[in-house]
Formats: sequence, structure tokens, C-alpha cells
Amino acid sequence: MISRYRGSGKRACTLISTYLSKPQTQSNRRAILTGFSCEGQKSGNEQRFSAYWAGLLAASAVVASASTESDDPAPDDQTSDLLHNLLELLDKLYNSKKYEELLAVMDNCEITSAELLWRRARAKWEIIQVEDKNIPTFAISRNERVSMIQELVDLLDQALELDETCSAAHRWKAVLSEVRSSRLGLKEQFRNLETKKYHLERAVELDPNDATAMTMLGAWHMTLLELTLPPRIIAFLFLKMPKYGSYEDALELFLRAEEIAPNTSIANVFLAGKAYFRLGQKSKAKEYLELAIQRTATNAEDLMCQEEAKQFVRSNPMS
Repeated sequence: MISRYRGSGKRACTLISTYLSKPQTQSNRRAILTGFSCEGQKSGNEQRFSAYWAGLLAASAVVASASTESDDPAPDDQTSDLLHNLLELLDKLYNSKKYEELLAVMDNCEITSAELLWRRARAKWEIIQVEDKNIPTFAISRNERVSMIQELVDLLDQALELDETCSAAHRWKAVLSEVRSSRLGLKEQFRNLETKKYHLERAVELDPNDATAMTMLGAWHMTLLELTLPPRIIAFLFLKMPKYGSYEDALELFLRAEEIAPNTSIANVFLAGKAYFRLGQKSKAKEYLELAIQRTATNAEDLMCQEEAKQFVRSNPMS
């Protein structure tokens, strides 16, 4: 598969060879990056992985060496543009569910950064979920499944070591640490609660416009607020229960998330409706629960939230 991509990058290889044959000055770096940009304008079709994208892969080594060997006080703007384009490509592949192609691109990329590491973990998680649907449960042991998730958690730890201010790495650390703990049982899930809360709070602190992290943090509070008596007693007697907020705190997060990304998340309006109901504001609860039911579902999680919303309405009078 990779050879197909390399074959389309002969022009990029020529540009790299030209670059390496010259003194590695700032002006020469600018020339090579300009060359890649020109190839990008010619390529047009992302799906063909034309010379531009092959150039991005080859350029990663150039950018990495330039960043470590250059004495220039300020980064080259075109270098930043190149990295931005690479991340944009990875996100396009992810949104198109081309996870294997995404990892193939990253395997040829010699840059190591927090932005690349969390995207690698995200893509691998999507592949694991697809495989889980196609492989019988008995075919893979629990330890093997936990080991696969641990590998992704380790990638996120590496990302945060490189850049602790990467909000997306914090959000995905919260997601995948929860997945890992859920496969190890109730005790590990309780132990992970504080970790999940920390990384979600840090994600929101670093990116106040991260609506997904806000919804997840509000859901974290709701989970503990609605904990049934048996696990609450077990947690009180044998485990450390983390501090959690009120329904008002959870609702504030849901409403902020909806303001930032309106008409996006079915889970967010469903949870907002539940919070309103718990606070005794039944008319608002009905409004938000109906929104959750009426919105168009785009994935399995949306469908599950809609079913929960319908069940909640059936079980709880709204007037």
C-alpha cells in the first residue's frame, strides 16, 4: 500500500535531493517548502495521494532536522504551514474513516509531536472498535484487550510528556483511560475516576471551546450523582470517592457545550434534560429531552442516547 503513495512522490524526492545537496540555511529550507506547496497546488485530488502528500511525508524529516539544527530564533512560517497541512490531511482521513491509510501516512512521518501521537491513538482506537465487532469475544482474552488499550494510553502519556498543554491529548487520555478501567472491573473504574476528571478539567481549561470535553465532564458529575446505593456503599467503605459537583454544575457544562456547538450532540441535550428534571424544572427537561429524540442520529451512540431519552420520558412524568 505504501509503495503506491511513494510512487506518486518522485517530484518530492527530487526536491528533497536538491535540498540536501545545498547548505541547510533558512533560505534553502524556504525554497524546498515552497516547492512542496507548488506541488500541492498541482495535485488537487487528495485521494490519489499525489506528490504534495508524498512531499509532506518526506518533508517531515527535513522539518525535524531543521527544527533541531537551525540557529534561527523564530520558526519558519512555511514550515508551520506544512505541519498544519499534514495534520489537516490526517483529520480528513479520520473523518473519512480511512484509519489504515492514516496510520500509513504517520508511519512514514519522522516528526514526533503531541498532535501526531494523540491522532495515532485515536485512529488505533477506531480500528480496535471495528475489529471488536468482527471478532468473537472468546477469540481475544481480556488481558489482550486491556494490553491493546494500554498501548494507546501510553501513546497519550507520551504526547503529554512532549506537550502538557495539548488539550486534545488530555481529552483522549480521559476517554481511553476509562475504556481501559472498564475492562478491568468496578474497582479499577473507581480508581480511574479521579484521573478522568483531572484530564477533562485540564482539557476544558486549555481549550474553553472544547464542547466534547465539557459534555464528558458534565456526564462525569452526573454519573456520580446518580450512583445507586450498592456501589456507593462499596466505594465509601473500600475505595476513595472523588469529589464531584452538583446537578447545577453538570447542567452549566451541558449548556456551555450546547452554546459552543449548537445542534451537534444528542448526548449533550439528553443529559441537560435529565439535569433539568433532577432540579425540578420539568418544562425545560421536556424541551431538551424532545430535542434529543428529534435530532437526526448519525451513529450508534446517538441511537442509544435517543432510546435512553425515550425511556426516561416514559418513566418520568414531565408535568
